[in-house]
Amino acid sequence: MNDSRPSSKIINAPSGRLKPPSSGVSVWRPEVILPRASVTAPRRLVMPGEPALRPEAVRAQVDAAQSILRSLSSARTALSAQAAVAELREQFADSDRARVSAAMETYRVKAALDEMLSGTLRQVTALMEGRSER
Repeated sequence: MNDSRPSSKIINAPSGRLKPPSSGVSVWRPEVILPRASVTAPRRLVMPGEPALRPEAVRAQVDAAQSILRSLSSARTALSAQAAVAELREQFADSDRARVSAAMETYRVKAALDEMLSGTLRQVTALMEGRSER
């Protein structure tokens, strides 16, 4: 039966929703969860500054400067005493040899003073450079 006529059957549309056949793959649908109340950290009234501006850093710098100044003061006292002794030796020298010896002692005190001042200058310079780096 080779019928080329169109069929006259009427197909009724289904009354409910059509459900496609299941493929076995389920689609993930994340749920967005919103917080009920926003949580904010308490704001500090005073914000900490750079590490060099914090009290413990400043205290360390002040202690280092005081230590340098104390060593300078004690060296000054010791060198003053040595210079006074050399001056007395020169004043009461009874021979040329004693005067030369006293003059040499004075030069030794002067060299020690120069070393002490240049060492202190290096320490203070290092302290100041450390402060500017922070």
